[in-house]
Amino acid sequence: MTLQELLTSLTRDLHAADTDAPALEARLLAGHVLHLDRIGLMLAMPSPVADDAAAAIRALTTRRCAGEPLAHITGRREFFGRDFEVSPQTLIPRPETEQLAEAAIDYLRKRPECRVLELCGGSGCIAITVAKTLPAANVTVLELSPEAMEYLRANMVRHKADNVTAVQGDALCPPPTIQGPYDAILSNPPYIASGELPTLQKEVRREPAMALDGGTDGLDFYRGFNDIYPRMLAPGGLLLYEIGEEQGEAVAALLRKAGLERVAILRDVYGQPRNVLGYAPDEN
Repeated sequence: MTLQELLTSLTRDLHAADTDAPALEARLLAGHVLHLDRIGLMLAMPSPVADDAAAAIRALTTRRCAGEPLAHITGRREFFGRDFEVSPQTLIPRPETEQLAEAAIDYLRKRPECRVLELCGGSGCIAITVAKTLPAANVTVLELSPEAMEYLRANMVRHKADNVTAVQGDALCPPPTIQGPYDAILSNPPYIASGELPTLQKEVRREPAMALDGGTDGLDFYRGFNDIYPRMLAPGGLLLYEIGEEQGEAVAALLRKAGLERVAILRDVYGQPRNVLGYAPDEN
């Protein structure tokens, strides 16, 4: 069987299982087993696939059809043009979170030798993206999970992010090493209401609950952060959160209560609220 014939068969299976992008996922699974990139796969289309390799690809496809996230199967996910190692112990980086990284970078370009803090860092995709885009930045990332921390540190090494410092600790009770002032504090915290967790897509439910569960109304972390981090901002510093679609006004009210200025809700490409930001007052 040629690679083209195998991919056609896999795509049919993935389509029947109602996965997100059957043809693309078939190519990614085949590329993962065969160690081929997109161009390599195209060149190999007319060539036969060895029986053992075809069996391995089909086995991975079966896992994907059963609802296992593609990123957990391949162990990697792209974010902002870079590959990040992930596992069932880390939140899978998502395209919508790139908006948070992009907004932070746009702001921080005016402060090249900046100090940045990321809370609930997971795989490190946000912190490392900021650090690699702004090499003069000093980025600290706080993560509670020991399992996630292993992948965060591996991604720091993978991307040679020498200007990132990883700290293990609870963002709701930060260790004493977390000291301001910071030019920007960023977070994509758990924000799913506890009661909604069983209703999430099957593959999302396979991600770590501690990276998803934001308490009864999904706002526990924003409330907890409000008493800690706004006062760690440098004058004019940025506080920037990712939020759930229904949480914009509630989170914006918390930032205003903390004394932040120019509070705004940012919408994504679909017009849905995606981020909330505010700025510390400038020095008088």
